Amino acid sequence: MRETMATNKITLICKKIIPILILFGASLTSIGSSPLYRTNPWVDSNAMLTMGRSLLHGLIPFKDIIEQRGPFLYAIYAGAAAIKETSFLGLFILQVFNLFIIYWISYKIAKDLKPVFLSPEWIALLGPLALISTSSFSFSGAPEEFAFGSILYLLYILNHWHYNVLEIPLSSFFLLGLNLSLVFWNKYSLIGTFVFFFIWVAGAFLYNRQFLKLCQVICFSVLGFLSISSIIILFFTVNGAFLDLIHIYFVQNMTAYKRTGGSMLANSWQFLYLIAKSIRTHYIVVIIIILGWLKAIYHKIDMKIELVMLLGTLIFLAMPHWVINYYNLIWMPFFAMGMMRIASSGFVDQGENYISRFSFQFLFASALFILPFINNQDLSHLVIRGEVQAIHGNKYLAQPMLSKQMHNSLPKGKIPSLIVINNLDPGFYLTTQTLPTTRYWHRMNMKYNQLPAMYQSFENTMAHKKVDFVIVGLHVQPKKQVHELSRQIENAIDPSLRRTLWKNYKIKMVSQNAQDESYIVLMKSSN
Repeated sequence: MRETMATNKITLICKKIIPILILFGASLTSIGSSPLYRTNPWVDSNAMLTMGRSLLHGLIPFKDIIEQRGPFLYAIYAGAAAIKETSFLGLFILQVFNLFIIYWISYKIAKDLKPVFLSPEWIALLGPLALISTSSFSFSGAPEEFAFGSILYLLYILNHWHYNVLEIPLSSFFLLGLNLSLVFWNKYSLIGTFVFFFIWVAGAFLYNRQFLKLCQVICFSVLGFLSISSIIILFFTVNGAFLDLIHIYFVQNMTAYKRTGGSMLANSWQFLYLIAKSIRTHYIVVIIIILGWLKAIYHKIDMKIELVMLLGTLIFLAMPHWVINYYNLIWMPFFAMGMMRIASSGFVDQGENYISRFSFQFLFASALFILPFINNQDLSHLVIRGEVQAIHGNKYLAQPMLSKQMHNSLPKGKIPSLIVINNLDPGFYLTTQTLPTTRYWHRMNMKYNQLPAMYQSFENTMAHKKVDFVIVGLHVQPKKQVHELSRQIENAIDPSLRRTLWKNYKIKMVSQNAQDESYIVLMKSSN
């Protein structure tokens, strides 16, 4: 009897542990920051790690160094740098932790769905799968990745209370306010799901004349929002950077990307086009979401609020007037819900044998490993540790080689100082193990007429030779002749920077990772 009980206990433990081990194994292959690869080559992840490292060393975002993402995202990357400052290992650990939070929320959703065939532990794998399996995951490390869990938690609350917002307890509204705060200070354009949810909530309470309860909901939600916001505001206020936070994170972001010109009809057409483009890019995802809704409707569940929330997410997504594929990660929690609804159905009769159940478990496990490679072509650009080049042919030689040469070009022990004037940080601050010494330290995705202060800062930095090196990235094969290479550099940088660059800096070294990725390092002249 004891042996049977012990065997059953071991079997139960294995059933819970195996999905977790599978999820960890999948994260090793699908996350660009994984120690399986030499580095995460994505410029956004490198830029944020530089911001995190800078914050770790006492530099204040928006005051000492300028970037446009949210302070909560910088805190995540600062935590990553605290774990491991010389690589992306720390970020990988936090990304895996984020995946397991998503798995835990998915497990709670799966339990509420009352699956009839597969256990919640296995259905919960579909939550992380929705995050890592599409092309929008790219190299990983985007703000949307760290907002995914908050959006999924909102969907869990709705599902748990059967989409009756009047029944949601005040404690849950506090936690929803807290999650809204996390998303807002990560990247405020991601809050569309929460905005449309709270609008729906307000309408529902007003329609049912529950005015006192609505006031309580507002108070608890605001308290949850302030629980995080007050810490962030206090941090920037104490460091004399509150106005910088407001100016850069809000005013600059809202105005620099503002679309100018064009009629209202033309702007509306483009807005609708961008929403349609997101749907077209992930049309299979949309089909699965709709199938999940149809299943819920079949079981007499009202899906109107979820449809409104998805539309709200897409509306906020298109507001900047341009959409990059990784932006679409923010609505993939709806994909997770769709898959879990479908998977909770009875695929086969209850009397089917263990082999049939094992087949579905094997299918889920295989999907975690295979689908990212099918859908996410960026994985082919990652260089496996110990290898020279990626499957696609990309190499990771330029950054470490040029960084070594920069160190060798300076007196022994001197740390290089640099700026990147036509690109986001491609990893040179990481490989040189240096920090920005100027407020504007790489070119953010804004033209001169959008952010003249950035270009004026670059010009001033080069005019006074404040940094040792200036880095220019090329998306063409670099020429061997100096005068031809100089022309390529001029074509790659803003015209306002050309004269100052050539007056104070000389071409020092060139290296290449691929046909469309090479870098030129210019060193300040001695005159």
